[in-house]
Amino acid sequence: MDQCTHYFGAGPAALPAEVKQQIQKDIILYADTGVSILELSHRSEQFSSIISSAQSLLRDLYVVPDNYQIIFMAGGATIQFDAVALNLVGDAKHASYLDTGFWSRKSANLASKYVDIKFVQGLEDNHRNICCIEPEQWNVDPETAYLHVTPNETINGVEFIQVKEMDVPVVADLTSCILMQDIDISNYGAVYAGVQKSLGIAGLSVVIIRDDLLDRVSEKTPDLLRYDLHVKENSIVNTCPVFACYVTQLMLDWVTRNGGVKMMVEQANMRAKLLYQAVDSNPKFVNNVCENNRSVINVAFNSSDKKVIENLLAAATKQGLIGLQGHRKAGGVRASMYNGTPMSVVQTLAELIELA
Repeated sequence: MDQCTHYFGAGPAALPAEVKQQIQKDIILYADTGVSILELSHRSEQFSSIISSAQSLLRDLYVVPDNYQIIFMAGGATIQFDAVALNLVGDAKHASYLDTGFWSRKSANLASKYVDIKFVQGLEDNHRNICCIEPEQWNVDPETAYLHVTPNETINGVEFIQVKEMDVPVVADLTSCILMQDIDISNYGAVYAGVQKSLGIAGLSVVIIRDDLLDRVSEKTPDLLRYDLHVKENSIVNTCPVFACYVTQLMLDWVTRNGGVKMMVEQANMRAKLLYQAVDSNPKFVNNVCENNRSVINVAFNSSDKKVIENLLAAATKQGLIGLQGHRKAGGVRASMYNGTPMSVVQTLAELIELA
């Protein structure tokens, strides 16, 4: 294999070809600046335009209300696990975390350094080893600071889109589903995402937060983790990751030009339908997620015969399809299909699954 056709890894994820081509040009010379995008100052007028454009594009794509602020921060989603608690607990004695898998638990464990955590059971086992999410069974303390949810869990391929109406702010980790789920931002107090899956490259996170929550920040919060300070300084608190912000702006522009959130959701559903049909048609494979909660972004499946998995991965590699190994904690196969995933490579993978 001379070069890979497509990378199915969970992140950093594949970028659309035309975005990579634009990056290639701008690495040599960015616009009329006389320098590479890699050399552009974070204090320059051109970078200020990049930030403003990214904010405007994201606000339009998700119809973000005026009483919400959009900021960009160095670091991925994991740094937000700490930042959320430091910024949003306020005077409350505890925060609630919906337990739906590995990432929701990790976010809770990191937040527990700053506040007592109350877990809300999210996954229900229906005694057939199938994971389902039952929102009507969520029991949230009305005195909690916020309810944290992870709408798409990448490791086991579990997702839910709608959140219950709550009397407390809901905070969502959208890292693996931003611009791939059609959500109403006004249903949330805050959302955040590492951008390296469907919005760019590693090293940057985006936060959308409602104005009335900005005054909850603990005075012990480091400046670089303070949402209110990032709002005040328009995301330029320090030497921020210029290149990562630039790539995110390109991705937001690409999504806008290619049909917006509606089209991204439609394409995600089409890709997932193709793969799940292939998995379900082959008795050698099993997916242990309730049909209503199967992720359309991360299709995970396994086999009781390890050789079947090995053969499928080998066949995929020969076709130039890489990054399909399941997460180290789950094994099997996982196809992560973010916005940069062409339907043609999904079709090829589906055919390999059917023939395995």
